[in-house]
Parts: sequence; structure tokens; C-alpha cells
Amino acid sequence: MNFRKNTLYFTILITLVSLLISCSGRISASDTFLFGLSEQFDRLFGNQQTIACSSDVTISTNLVSLVEDGDVNSTFSTVSENGLTDVDTDGGTAWGYRSFQTCIYPTVPFSGSLDIPVTVTSNYGARITSLKTFPAPDEAIPTKLTFTGNGVAARQCFTFTVAQDADRSAQVNPMTVALGTMTQKDGSGDEVSGTYSDKDACDISVSVEDDEGPGVRVSNISRVMEEPGPSATATNGTFQVVLRTAPTANVTIPINEVFDSVNANNREGTANPKTLTFTPGACPGAGNWCTPQAVTITSVDDLEIDGIKTYTVEVSNTSSTDADYNGIKPRNVVVYNRDQSVPGYAYMRFDSTTGTTGAAGGSVTRFATDESNQFGTKYSNFQLKLRTKPTNNVTLTFSSNCGNKCTILTPTLTFTTTDWNTYQTFQVEGKSDSANTGNADYTVSFVASSADATYNTTVAEPTFSVRSCDNDGSHLLQPCNFSGSAYGTSDGRLTAAEGGSTNLWMIAQSTPGSDVTIGLNSTDTSEGTVPANVIVSSSNYNFMETGGANQIVLTHVDDILVDLTQNWTVTTLTSSGGLTYDPIDVYAATTDDEKAFYISHVGNPRENTANTATVSVCLGGNNPTQPVVLNISCKSYTAGTAASGECGSITSSPITFPVNSEVEPGNASDSGCASSAKKQTFTVTGLDDSYADGNQSFDIQLVMVANTDTNYQNAAYPGDHSITNEDDEPAGKAIFVTTSSYNGEMTAQGVFAADDTCNNNKPGGVPVGTYKALIVSDSSGGVTNDRVPNGTNWVLTALRHYYRCNSSGYTNCSDEHTRLFIANGSAGFDPTSLPRSFSTVGDQYWTGMTNTLTPATQISTPTCPGDGFTYIHNCNGFTYQNCPSTPSSYLYGQTWTMATNTSISSQESICSATKKLICVQQ
Repeated sequence: MNFRKNTLYFTILITLVSLLISCSGRISASDTFLFGLSEQFDRLFGNQQTIACSSDVTISTNLVSLVEDGDVNSTFSTVSENGLTDVDTDGGTAWGYRSFQTCIYPTVPFSGSLDIPVTVTSNYGARITSLKTFPAPDEAIPTKLTFTGNGVAARQCFTFTVAQDADRSAQVNPMTVALGTMTQKDGSGDEVSGTYSDKDACDISVSVEDDEGPGVRVSNISRVMEEPGPSATATNGTFQVVLRTAPTANVTIPINEVFDSVNANNREGTANPKTLTFTPGACPGAGNWCTPQAVTITSVDDLEIDGIKTYTVEVSNTSSTDADYNGIKPRNVVVYNRDQSVPGYAYMRFDSTTGTTGAAGGSVTRFATDESNQFGTKYSNFQLKLRTKPTNNVTLTFSSNCGNKCTILTPTLTFTTTDWNTYQTFQVEGKSDSANTGNADYTVSFVASSADATYNTTVAEPTFSVRSCDNDGSHLLQPCNFSGSAYGTSDGRLTAAEGGSTNLWMIAQSTPGSDVTIGLNSTDTSEGTVPANVIVSSSNYNFMETGGANQIVLTHVDDILVDLTQNWTVTTLTSSGGLTYDPIDVYAATTDDEKAFYISHVGNPRENTANTATVSVCLGGNNPTQPVVLNISCKSYTAGTAASGECGSITSSPITFPVNSEVEPGNASDSGCASSAKKQTFTVTGLDDSYADGNQSFDIQLVMVANTDTNYQNAAYPGDHSITNEDDEPAGKAIFVTTSSYNGEMTAQGVFAADDTCNNNKPGGVPVGTYKALIVSDSSGGVTNDRVPNGTNWVLTALRHYYRCNSSGYTNCSDEHTRLFIANGSAGFDPTSLPRSFSTVGDQYWTGMTNTLTPATQISTPTCPGDGFTYIHNCNGFTYQNCPSTPSSYLYGQTWTMATNTSISSQESICSATKKLICVQQ
């Protein structure tokens, strides 16, 4: 930040070194002092700021840890959850960062300009390359950053890249990029006093882990995790730990997942195991020191609405009798935990059944009161608690629309920031309204009041529906059940499918002097049955429990007839015993579980062939008394949709089922219909098109001609039946253009790194699969990975159809609507004659080839003497943007420009320039 800071750090450092040497004895054996000193101070300094700095300037990452043999290049991202786009250059385990970009931007609006001085202090020499990489072009880190706007769009970014060498380097203090005291200026350039004046921005610390000699290699966390929840799919992640060299004794490494206060008391996650032990000896074999050991971090739901949380898991100091491996501080692991906490309410009914509601609220049922208040609160009480921790007290104020049918006993409940997760009980009881209007439902609701905006405004309160059973007035006995069930009246029948059951209970207005027996009859025992009677007694007159003697169980009979929905009635007889009374009857309905029609098909039509689908249709039941006729047709689709133009002809329509053509019981299913002697069949052909649109499904429609048969006159039509028309063109492949641009240095993996960029930046809606970049490197082995048109690692296939897919939807992503080209016999195409553009006219793409698909060479590129390059073109196979030994000498590569809507031009570009990539589905 400034010279005084650095002087202070150095003074403290020397003092602590002296104390450690004289007191601890830990820095004494072998070369631990030379190679382990700064690691032992990591936790003391924590690579953290020790002097207050301004939060008015955002540093996306101010603690950067690079690893010499790291394999991940990380760039700042405005769209990913953790703010990073990581590209693993060799796939598999991500063993740390070899390159990392961090960005700086003011957060508070201002007018004029803002200057932030920059001072770089480093003892790493050529081991780290430091560049300002955004906005383009790349350049050395300046001594001052000037901003004229705030927010992420105004960001300026630094990229730090570690050099891989074969030298065992002494540990030194991390590089410091000090952002000094800020100066605010007006539009004329004159210094003014403002929000940022005389404040220091936070510094950036960059450390390098050497990969030679004894050490501990630690990977990055495997993925962004998410809290457990209904939609969670990634509730844990792993990182790997391994030793770099063979120890002479066991090495133990503790894992401290609560190192970071964000994860205090494991509120975000837990680690397993918590100790790793590496053993000496031949490996693999007697020793395990060379085998990576996994640590699993399992996410915990903290029940707070807190977005994505970032915390550090400490990989603690090693312990060993091997002096080289005693006291080494490995690098820590950053963990990302995505929030899955859902604000809302959790409830528990009187019977201990539970549920939750979210931000949309909802209705909760299965409660009851009675108008003579014999139940009390037995079936109407429930408990509530909050699903997430509020920032302030939340008070619930209850009300109801029950009129004179209920009394609320709990007017309010209050939840605090400490008891929000503890159930509190609400009670309501029944009340006589002195009227006999029948059973009815009423609603209990509440309004939440809080200084917590989420619970005060955002979350909708649930409602609770309560059945009021009308057992007052002249109703001495009354059928009753819970809200959420049908009433059992003529306009609210108790309904179930064949083979199902429904139920209610007979309750009384008061305690009967002796048992009361009520006889029951079904008006149609072929559709439903009931017990011969139920008994109401002094022990169950106010009782609605399964198995009670007062429970009326309605069994909905399963027949083998296609008879649709049949209504029936439970007739209640005048009671005998302690009470003489004729309760109201109960109305019921049984829905059919037989299908009117069964349908299936074998075979599929195929374009440009005589292949057809043969469709079988059967009558489901009840021999018709007259013929049943079905008209069959192709379903109509909007022109230009995927299913349009796929259905051909139907032979023949209509089909007619004669009298007595019900399917045999053994074939009464969709799959069995094809084996029935009573089936009717027809065939379906498909149409041929010239598009590589894949196999496309279309529907045929079956519509029954009107008839007067007792059952089939009201039967539902067969549902639309789907047929697949098989494509005869080679499978089409999608092409998209990246939205972001990249410089020509795509890591040591070159064109393969470009492939990674494609796969990590797919737009929404593109087909799944692997994508590779349309980019060429023809070094004849001079770089790690080559790609040659119609040769090594080429991305196009002869005679394939390729179409543009920069957004979702069939009209935006299909060979029919967005074809770019059909690859010729040499797996190429003519970029100067296209039916449409790859992307916006004027866009430029790294391709490494001319617009005749010939690997390009560049006349402007330097030779980079002393760097050992055998191939200097196309950014040295897209592995470098400049000469390593002379960073000011930039390489060149070939790019394409979308010159018009139908034509590509080709030109060479400096490798520090940023261009888009064309990505091709494989």
C-alpha cells in the first residue's frame, strides 16, 4: 500500500524469525528455513491486510495463490456464481492456478475521474509474469489506474502467471501489488475532495508455490457446492492432497474446516477425513505418499438466506519426524457453497404430519372443528415456525372468515432471531351459529409484520382450511370429515377410482346416553359398498380416528366394464339405541379405471424408404351394441416447427369396430392390443425432407364418430398417438460463437485450450455434447497440440450438415432454419459463400487459417530468438502472445472477420488482441 507498510511488515518479520529460531526450535533441521519460512508465516499474516483499506473499491480477489505445476487458468467472470471462469488445461484434477486474473473497480458513483497509484514489490523475478489484461490490449502493470466510472463494467484487471522451471527456489515473501492513496479529480482534471479522497484501496498479494523438493500438492475444490434442498444436486465437493517427494517417516496433515469464521460451528460445511496420513516407502506399494488422498466437503443448510458463501478450509501444517516434512504449511482450499435456503413457514398438524410453504404461500388442509364444539382444538390445532432465520422479530396476527362458526384462541405468534426455528402452537375451536346450513369450510389466515423485508413483504403467508361440521341446531347426528376432502353431498361427492376408498365419520351433537347404531345401505353395490352399520358411543361421538366404530368406509368397487364415472349414494337409516335420528345421506361416485381404447404401434417410417408404422387399436371393454368408428388423421403443426412436414399418409381411415369386438381380458392393455384378434389396424408413412433434423416425432389423432351406445357415446377419445419419422440425412451438428473474446495465448495446450473455452462457455439452448474450436495450428509437432484442416484433430466431418445455434429454439437452432454449410467430401466448406452469418457482421474470430481453409502464416510475427520456437505462426500454435524473453515483441495469428452476412474475410492480428471463437459440436 505504501513504503511504511512494507517497512512495518519487514520489522515484524525479522522479530518473529528471531523468536522462532530461539524459542521454537522448528526452523533448524535441513533446509526448512530456506524453503519453509514464509509458509510458516502464512497463518500469522494470512496474506491479509493488516492496515485498514477502503471498501469503496472492489478487488475481486486480493489473495492470489499460484502453483508452479498448477494446471488451471482463471479469468474474472461477470456471470459465474463464484466470479471465476476456470479452464483446466489438462483435464482431471485441478491442481491449482498457473494463471489468475483479478479485477479492480470503484463501487460508489462519482463524477470526473479517480486515480489509484500502483506499486509492485516482488522477489520472484521472472517466476511471475504480471500484466494488465483488461481492457485490452495487454500491457505491463501501470504505475497508476485511472477510472471514469464505477461498477463492474468499469473494471481494470491484472493477470498473474507463474513460470514453470526446474529450480528449487527459496521461499520469499509474496508479491505485493500495493494500491495507494486515491485521488479524485473533476472533469477539468483538478483535484477535488470526494468519496475516495485520501483513502487507500486494498492491496493484492500474490504467492508462488514451488514444485521442486519436499512439499504438499493441494488441488482446488472440485465444484461449486449447494446446500441440501429439494432441487440440490451438488451437495458436496472434494479436493486432493499428495506429497511431492518420498518422506522418510509418516507425515500427518490436519484438515481444519472451521478455520474461517464464515464456517464457524460448521454452519456451511463439514470435512471428512479431518486428518491425512502419508507413509514412506516404495509408492505405489508399501508407501502411499504418491497417491492423492481426497477430502470431501459436505454442504450444510444454515437455514439463512445468504446467497453463495465463500470460505477457506485450512490444510494445516505438516507433522513428521522427517525434518524436511515437518512444519510445512500447504496452501488452503477455497470452498463455494450456494444457498438453497427457502424463506417461508414450516407447519405441523395436530397428528404430527408436517409440511412447508415457500415464498408463494399456499393452502394447508386436513383440519376440522364442530359447531357444538365437542372436538375443542383436537383436530384444528397446528404448530408453525419459520424456515429461515429472520433479521428481526416476525409477528403473525391471525384472523378467520368463519363468521360465528369458530373462535380463535391464539391471536398472535412472535418469532425472534433466536427462536425462529422452534415450533409455536396456534389453536382455533368450533362455535355454534344456531343454523343448519350443512358442513362448510372456513379459512384461518395470518399477516406477518417485521422489519425483515423478506417476511414482511416477499413471502406470501399460507392459509389453513378448516372443515366446520354442522352438528348444532336440529342435527343430532352428522357425517363429518376433514378439509381437503369432498363433503359427501350431491354437489360434492366422495369420489375415488375403482378399487379405491373414501371415508368420513358419524359424530353427535352431545354425549349419547348409550350406544347409537346407524344402519347403512349402498344404492349400487356394483359401484360401491359400505359397512352394514356404524356405532356412535360416549367414547367416539367427538372422535375421527381411523378404525373407529363410527367411521364410514366407502369401498369403490373395481369392475371390468368401461362405464366411466358412476354415481351412487350411501343411505343412512334412522338410528336406534340411545338416540333416534335419521342423519343425512352421503353421496359418492366411482371413476372408471378401464380405458375405452388401447393403442400401440410397431415400426417407424423412415425418410426416403417404404418403412411404415403399423398401429393397432382395441376397444377397452363393454361390447358395443353398435359399431364404433374412429377417424384418423395427421395432427396439424405450425409451418416451420420441428414436427411440421413429417407425417405422410394413413392407410386406411376410418377404422370400424363391429358389435361384440371388445378386447380379450388377457390383451386389455396398450402393449397387449397388438396380439388381439379383435384389433383394428392402419399404417402410417412419413415425409422426406432435405434437413438434418434428426428423428422427429409427430402425432396422429383419432376422433370417434358420434354413436348412441350406452357406454361409448360418452367415452373419451383415444389420446393423440406419437409416431417417429426417422431421418435419412447424417446427424446435423451445431455451431456457436462465444460471446466473450480471448487473446491468442490459450495456455500451453493451444488449440485444445480453445476447445475447453468452447465447452465452458456454451450459450443456453445449444445441444448437449462436446464442442471444439474451429481453429488451426500446423506446427508439424513444434507445439503440443496441432489441428489441421481435414487432418490431425480436425473438427469437421465430410458431408455433415452444420447449423448456427447461438440461442435456443428450433427456429434459432436447426438445420432447417439456420444452416451454415454442408461439409464437402474433404470435410471443408467455402467461408466466402454462406447462406447466413456465423454471428454479427464485424465480429472477428481466431481461426489460424485463411478463408480457403489453408493453415496461415504471418509476415509480421517476430522470430523470438533464444526462445527455441520452431513454429512462430498463429501465436506459436496459440500458446504465446509474445516472445517470453522479450515480452514487448508480440506474435501474430490469423483471424476471420464476418465481412458481410454471407462472406468471411481473413487477416493477421496481433496475439494480444481479443477475438471470439467459433465452436463446433462433435
